[in-house]
Amino acid sequence: MIPIRVLRGSSFILHPSSLVLLALAQGACVRAKPVPEPSGAPSVDRGLMDPAANPCDDFYRYACGGWVDRTEIPPDRPAWSRLAEMEERNREVLRGLLDAAASRAARDSPEATKLGDYWSACMDEDGVEARGTADLAAVLETIAPPADSAALARVLGLLHRQGVFAAFSFDSTQDLADATKMIGEADRAGMGLPDRDYYLSDDPKMKAIREEYVPHVARTLALSGLSAEAADAGAAVVMRIETSLAQASLRRVDRRDPKNVYHRLDLAGLESLAPEFPWEEYIRTLGRASVTEINVTEPEFFRRLNELTRDTPGASWATYLRWHLLRAVSPALPRAFVDEDFRFTRVLTGAAQLLPRWKRCAASVDAAMGFAAGRLFVERTFGERGRERALELVGGIESAMGADLDALGWMDDATRAGAKEKLATLGNKIGFPSKWRDYGALVVDRASYLHSFLASRAFEVDRELDKIGRPVDRAEWGMTPQTVNAYYDASMNEMVFPAGILQPPFFEPGLPAASRGAIGMVMGHELTHGFDDEGRQFDAKGDLRDWWTAPAADEFRRRADCVKKQFDGYVAVDDRHVDGALTLGENIADLGGVKLAWTAFERSGAPGAAGFTPAQSFFLGYAQGWCTKRRPEYARMLVAVDPHSPPPLRVDGPLSNFPPFAKAFSCGEGSAMVRPAVDRCEVW
Repeated sequence: MIPIRVLRGSSFILHPSSLVLLALAQGACVRAKPVPEPSGAPSVDRGLMDPAANPCDDFYRYACGGWVDRTEIPPDRPAWSRLAEMEERNREVLRGLLDAAASRAARDSPEATKLGDYWSACMDEDGVEARGTADLAAVLETIAPPADSAALARVLGLLHRQGVFAAFSFDSTQDLADATKMIGEADRAGMGLPDRDYYLSDDPKMKAIREEYVPHVARTLALSGLSAEAADAGAAVVMRIETSLAQASLRRVDRRDPKNVYHRLDLAGLESLAPEFPWEEYIRTLGRASVTEINVTEPEFFRRLNELTRDTPGASWATYLRWHLLRAVSPALPRAFVDEDFRFTRVLTGAAQLLPRWKRCAASVDAAMGFAAGRLFVERTFGERGRERALELVGGIESAMGADLDALGWMDDATRAGAKEKLATLGNKIGFPSKWRDYGALVVDRASYLHSFLASRAFEVDRELDKIGRPVDRAEWGMTPQTVNAYYDASMNEMVFPAGILQPPFFEPGLPAASRGAIGMVMGHELTHGFDDEGRQFDAKGDLRDWWTAPAADEFRRRADCVKKQFDGYVAVDDRHVDGALTLGENIADLGGVKLAWTAFERSGAPGAAGFTPAQSFFLGYAQGWCTKRRPEYARMLVAVDPHSPPPLRVDGPLSNFPPFAKAFSCGEGSAMVRPAVDRCEVW
């Protein structure tokens, strides 16, 4: 899978398609296609609703029941939603732009040429099949059984430079104690299952996935040229090493606390932590011999790496590394590898069909040259008028937060001053970057998708590692402009709203009530992340520092615990409950986001949709953005790995705590959508 950089913060959604789109590769002929016009949508869509449902019993059903009843999840998807519909429209726009870039007559810049060449290389399925595993064989030659630990360090360094993060990963990051500096970061990696619990849990369904995983590894190894016997033995080796790494890994919920993943060392400290691994040899192979300041996210994980370095034979390492290379590059290999990759993907997600090649190639372009494609996208879809209205709405949300801070009875003045300072220094990025990424150093080979695929990964690794020791680039974006998402970055103390989500049905430049409920809640959600259980630990400068008084912190934790208990009580799918601790930050952000968006809406005088009051339109706009269906397999996986609650609960959960909603729909005490006053949760 193409590596996705993890932000030091929180995004609005986990993309339903992200586990599929970036992982697989299939083909078709390149053909010209006209760029479609952006699609509009009504402020409140009555066709999505179930008018027979009582909004006071289940508002999600009332707002989305018609859509849920008539919508079938496409066979090539693990889920479908109105957000996915937006992604699909954006992808269609990109397809037309990339088809044009692939035409030699349409190339007007070196960057457009690279885009067209990368897209053509990916889309040329016949060419990929004709080249077979010849290109792969040259890469596999670098993974001879390491004779000693120094050789292991060199092989890992070479793989990591190509974005193949076996055993662990090495990257750049902002120093949590000094957000002006970029340092190195060693983090856990090298496990092919979605989470540590997939290796360790006694849950029967997770055991069943483990039983499917080992044969999948064996079949992939066999495709690369190993005998059936060697492949079966190799799969057992892979499972043994990965299980050992999982046993030494933090639980996902524990990683939500930034203090748990910040252990700054110098190179000597890293060598003391894991002395069997030759760190100087590894760093030298990375081409970063001057790196000395390093954050180690999970010391226990690297102690386990130390043991594995000492105790694992070179032949076992070679098999394990071979698997992780194959796993990483399967999208760029012949169809047999793609099909095998999808065979296991469907076990995790329930998707019945492989995505069409053009959609997977569009995702691959987004990962490889996303900002080059994004420049074309925003020229086609997003104007200054949209940016101005989005900034206007963000300003209203921030003003609402300021008023909220002034009115909070549970916060003392000292903590309030720190919170207001953080709000005053908050940055906003709207639509697209002010400075576009430079892809001049990226070499794309139109004749070989694998070469281009690996070159793009190496380019990104080098770009990230080059940041170490330099000041933070505050103009950089962590998402491409065409992305249907948004995020808050705690170390940057900034919110980012790509052009991809600033489109109907979430955002309409006229900002009617429904749009203020939809995109307004997104903006309020991201702002609240600066003050959720994780974000509140960072100060106005982005440093990890405790700026709270003890009484205010205790009161925050009491209120956050109310939210945790509320969501612990919800069933996500089958017998699996929501993990209230894992989803706490997102649930706090949803609750605060609705409140902030509502306050800004009340001040706006925005009109409602026909047949509804402005207040009803606001809440319907918010809810209809979340109309979603998921396959059971995918829903179960997300319970384990996604810090967001399922979409229906992101509607009904926050609104059941919110008196203005009850008033808008005349919901009385005792209604399912009105939590008893004693159980009502409010943080911000």
